[in-house]
Amino acid sequence: MGARVYVVALALVAAGCGQEAASAPPDGPAAATVIVTRDFGAAQLTTARAAPGQSALNALRRTADVGTAYGGRFVTAIDGLEGSKSQQHDWLYYVNGIDPGVGAADMDLHPGDREWWDYRYWRDFMAIPAVIGAWPEPFVHGFEGHSPTVKVEGPDCASRIREALQRQGARIGGDGAYSVSVTTFAQQSAVLADWRGGGLTVRVTDGRVEVYAGTAGWRPAATAAAVIVARSPEGIPGRSFQLVVAGRDQSAACAAANTLATDPAQIEHTYAVALDAGGRVTAAGGQP
Repeated sequence: MGARVYVVALALVAAGCGQEAASAPPDGPAAATVIVTRDFGAAQLTTARAAPGQSALNALRRTADVGTAYGGRFVTAIDGLEGSKSQQHDWLYYVNGIDPGVGAADMDLHPGDREWWDYRYWRDFMAIPAVIGAWPEPFVHGFEGHSPTVKVEGPDCASRIREALQRQGARIGGDGAYSVSVTTFAQQSAVLADWRGGGLTVRVTDGRVEVYAGTAGWRPAATAAAVIVARSPEGIPGRSFQLVVAGRDQSAACAAANTLATDPAQIEHTYAVALDAGGRVTAAGGQP
């Protein structure tokens, strides 16, 4: 099966004959959010509140001008920005940082969900199962309305992340398929090097950080001392989610953990990031 066919299958949206009755988004955190970006989140195009209890496709249609093909089954354009077979760009989406693995018409939104559409280059990464840029999701609202128990592990500085998630309403426990690991490159070397298997746009090979730059391929991140990446260990959408905060040493890992806990705007709408020794994001995977 060719790459284009795979992408089409990934984004299929069975529109159906009717749509759910429109309703106004509720006040407060019960509303869902629809976010539209391009180029691995490099540019935010629109953001809007949406009512839960409708499909991701209908929520998108009520917040943007949507073009479709294949009898309405494939999203080809949002607000006039069209996919391109020749340039290998298309619209792909996430809910709470998770690739749902089903069409947007078959994915229902729940209170607090973050629906994120991104127009991006897909040749090297036709599927990226998990991304970090919906933080603190999916740790608060989970997937398909199921709130997870979250395991946070690592040195003492990991408590900053634990406390930040608790303030957001996450359920912290000693065991769970959803986890945050504060660690070092050496301890997670196999995970951080497996960019194809994990769908990682930031990778660490032999202690060296490299960042995916879209059509330009991979480039070294000379000043990087830490990374934040996400993966789906079980490979089934929503079954598991691991966020890895890793540094060349514990000090760099803790600086990155502090950024995640106290300045999460640095990673908003990113797939994965590289950070310097002080915890400042220096590059984001896929972005120019």
